[in-house]
Amino acid sequence: MTHGDSLVLTIEATQRSLEERLGEVLAPHPDPLRPRDTYAATDTFLAATSRHLAAVQAVVLGHVRRTVPDGDAVVHDYLAVARDLEQTLSLIKARLYGEAHAIHLSWPELWMRARGQLAEHNRLESHMVGELVRLGDPVEMDGLAYKVFDAERHGPTRPHPTLPHTGLLSLVARRVWAIADRFWDAAEGRVIPEPVHPAPHKHDSLLAQYLVADPKFDDHAKFMEHRHHPKAG
Repeated sequence: MTHGDSLVLTIEATQRSLEERLGEVLAPHPDPLRPRDTYAATDTFLAATSRHLAAVQAVVLGHVRRTVPDGDAVVHDYLAVARDLEQTLSLIKARLYGEAHAIHLSWPELWMRARGQLAEHNRLESHMVGELVRLGDPVEMDGLAYKVFDAERHGPTRPHPTLPHTGLLSLVARRVWAIADRFWDAAEGRVIPEPVHPAPHKHDSLLAQYLVADPKFDDHAKFMEHRHHPKAG
């Protein structure tokens, strides 16, 4: 595994997990003795997706702005899709809990919208993270997967589309709402799944392992890793 792969693999695994959770919601639940299975699956999907969106906004977007050429435009395009998805998640939550302004909404329409927006979000997120890893500082990239994981564990578990999405104010708002969300999760007995754990980074050379004091040496590693960087155009 090379530098930055942990971030890419973790994002990809999280995307697959969200898609699988959405698939569980859309799958038929024919057991008459468990009529609320669909509600539980929906709640889990909402929590996992809301948490991931908040973590990426808190951890990744600032690095993209500083590192990727036209980073502001890349972040702008990503946030446009993320906000749309958050708004749909908010409507799904309102419909699930019978809020008056959402009871007229059609479930098939909401799920069709969520599925399309999640697919577009994942496409833009993968491109954004790929560019960040390609151009970013290798050592810094290795730590981002763990920062995303930690932000997911402590992030809000409900969609909050009206909150600011970047900057210091957004960090403060997410922390405040994360505390409120945890209070209501406990009050409602809501089960919040663990985020996807970061893929561990394996040091590719014996010299690299020695320099970071890694006690688990790979006997098959090369003494030094030869990395080839693309020439600037």
